[in-house]
Amino acid sequence: MNHNISKQLVQDAKAQNAALAFEDLTNIRESLNQKPRNKVERRRTNNWAFYQLRVFVGYKAAIAGVAVIFVPPAYTSQTCNRCGHLHPVKGKSYRNGKRFKCGHCGFEHDADINAAKNIAALGLSVSQPESPGMSCQLAGQMTLFPTIQNCG
Repeated sequence: MNHNISKQLVQDAKAQNAALAFEDLTNIRESLNQKPRNKVERRRTNNWAFYQLRVFVGYKAAIAGVAVIFVPPAYTSQTCNRCGHLHPVKGKSYRNGKRFKCGHCGFEHDADINAAKNIAALGLSVSQPESPGMSCQLAGQMTLFPTIQNCG
């Protein structure tokens, strides 16, 4: 399945002359396993082949000449993708489970889609700095991997 997904992602990015932006999930399994979860939830995340997908996308993108950008996960699901606002109180969030509702502009959306749009905007700000992507200190922390040697 990951071969098919990675092939399609790279083909679509190449056809659109675009880069691919992913949340950097390095060490995610370890951090998830530290949280109290039931056996089914632990099994689901430990069987998730995100590293394999990352590797497959990396080598296929390198062959196709498509850049792959890894975005740090901090605040991607807590920042409003419409106005860029983050909850002003440290430790608080406008995300409530699967829903995101900005307390600044009132924008409401699925929290994961909101995060995906933030990841895309951050990736765009790295791959095309002149574009109206997202301009913040996170953009300076992105890692750009245009070749397979850097994707490991």
